[in-house]
Amino acid sequence: MNLRQNLVCVIVVGAVACLSGPPAVVAQEAGAPPGKTIVTVARSTRDVPRKGEGDVIELRDGRLLLIYMEFSGDGSDFAKTRFVAQESADGGRTWARHRVITETAPNDLNVYSPNLIRGQDGSVLLLFMRQHRPGELTNHVWKSTDEGQTFTPLAEFVPRQDLALCNATVKRLASGRLLLPASPPAPGKPAATGPYVATALYSDDDGAHWKVSPSPIALPLRGAMEPHVEQTAEGRILMVMRNQLGKLHLSESTDDGATWSEARATELTSPESCPELTRMPGSADLLLIWNNSYDPQFRSHYGKRSPLTAAISRDHGKTWQHVRNIEDDPRRAFSNPGCRFTKNGQAILNYWTCEYLPDWSMQDIIDQRVAIIEKAWFYGPSSETQIPK
Repeated sequence: MNLRQNLVCVIVVGAVACLSGPPAVVAQEAGAPPGKTIVTVARSTRDVPRKGEGDVIELRDGRLLLIYMEFSGDGSDFAKTRFVAQESADGGRTWARHRVITETAPNDLNVYSPNLIRGQDGSVLLLFMRQHRPGELTNHVWKSTDEGQTFTPLAEFVPRQDLALCNATVKRLASGRLLLPASPPAPGKPAATGPYVATALYSDDDGAHWKVSPSPIALPLRGAMEPHVEQTAEGRILMVMRNQLGKLHLSESTDDGATWSEARATELTSPESCPELTRMPGSADLLLIWNNSYDPQFRSHYGKRSPLTAAISRDHGKTWQHVRNIEDDPRRAFSNPGCRFTKNGQAILNYWTCEYLPDWSMQDIIDQRVAIIEKAWFYGPSSETQIPK
């Protein structure tokens, strides 16, 4: 058995203590701004080289439930996977009760992109996709009435199509509608290469039935990918999306996600990587988390997926301030962020990280991390990395 699976190393301002327990590492570095703690929830192993792309929900008793993916084989996007869960009873600093939620079905490629949200009846809903083969997948909703201990199937939708999901993107609108962004290939284009478009699925009966927006969002080059959505205090819905154009792009909807505008470029520099968009609790402010870099000559993805940066918008997404780096190790990639807030206002940010290889290619030896961030931290002074004017 791997030794690192049986040690918890707690690093607080340079002091180190190792205890028996779940496979987590808590780190708050010396000199780091107060209010931010980073935890490696699950490290890669020889048998499970890639762990990541999850979602978090707060349970009624205050515990946190994290469901994420474990990849076998070579750890690629097409490797066999399973969903596993861990729980935290201390706000995300330590994690335990590792268990399997679902495996890849026989003859399928894998299971992908967990999304968690509270049902209107108080249940926990798990949304995800089963990939039968490249370009052919079915989306699912499972339901838990025992606070995530067990899940049973509730619905299947858009069967054997290619409305691909990203992790931690489902949102509930003020109207009660569930909104689930997706990124299928552009009509007539191959699933393997795209280009892709961004769209949204929506449900008005808490996940039992779904409709697809008739106005997909297109962008040049590889297209619009891995969209995330959030409702502004004005009631509009904003969608931010991964692309290859060097700037994050936003689209908006004024009819609860049924139709969408053409995407417009923001001032935010970005490589081809997944951004996260959410609302600060108790506020009209928007929070964006993304990779604040761009280099079209870089080895892959039009730039490093580092730093992992946060910014605040006080004007419903028009401009962005308080640009702060969550992680900024230039030797590592940080990707697929999903941010959920607890009742006490803490942000629980889950994302994956890997070390770049010497030739700057990105490997599939990937760890699952969680950052616990106090709300006030996001309003602190900007890091060195600034939004270009």
